[in-house]
This record gives sequence, structure tokens and C-alpha cells, in this order.
Amino acid sequence: MLGYLNVHPELYRSIPNDFGGSASAPSVGIAWDEDDAEDPPLEYVSESFSGLEVWTTVVEVNSFWSLWNRPLSEVEYQWEYMVKNLTSENRDISVTYQLENSAGKVLASSSGSVLAEPNETVVITGDDRIPYFDAQQVAGSGWLIRHSVKR
Repeated sequence: MLGYLNVHPELYRSIPNDFGGSASAPSVGIAWDEDDAEDPPLEYVSESFSGLEVWTTVVEVNSFWSLWNRPLSEVEYQWEYMVKNLTSENRDISVTYQLENSAGKVLASSSGSVLAEPNETVVITGDDRIPYFDAQQVAGSGWLIRHSVKR
């Protein structure tokens, strides 16, 4: 019975209870350098991430000993980042969204980009997978944002 449960963790693994989070302005914002701080080109609105599903590889059992080969599982997650273009020009906005543990170590990273028209609020989304045991360590998120004028 234990061997069977070992090769079929999909029976008892689910998205970790604490996996997910969100933040919004004004409690979070973009740390602009001195040049952009007085007249920022973008305004942070909000961000969030959540787990979607647990995926587990199938293990081929061909002997008693293969019952002890635990398969790998991953948590599929989705993130969303909302930002407003404050300029009068089109901006190509890119975000690298990171899941971090309590020490700030990056456990997973995914990127997305979108074109924002002047004064438009856009949502950048992405999805990825993270190893199940790393997902249990996720304590929050971080992000890196880049933007450039799109002509």
C-alpha cells in the first residue's frame, strides 16, 4: 500500500495552502531612479499570482523496487501584473515575475510583455510551472519591469 501511494502522489498532493498572493498601490510601487522619480513614465496598479493545478509525471512500475521511485510533481501557476502608461507615447512594457522564498531567493521566474498606448492601463499575464517542493517554500513575489518607447 505504501509503495502504491509513493508512485501515485496525485492522490494526496494539492496546491499548497499558502501558495498565492496579491499586492496593490499604494502599499507597493516601482522604485524609480532619480531621473524618473520626479516624472515617472509608468504607474504600478497591482499584481497577483495563484496556483492552477498540480501535474505529476507517471512512473512505470515494473518491479517491487520501482514502487519506491517517487515521481516529480509541479504546480502550474498564473501571474498578473497591472501597470498604467503615464506618457504620451506608446510603450513596450516587459515584466519578469518572480516567486521568492522567505529569504528572498528566487524559486521561479517567468516573463511577459505588452504594448501600452498613452494613458492606457494594461495587464501583463503569464503562467509557468514550479517544482512541487519549491512551491511549498514560496513566501511572496517580486518583479523586474522594463519599458521602452515604441514608435
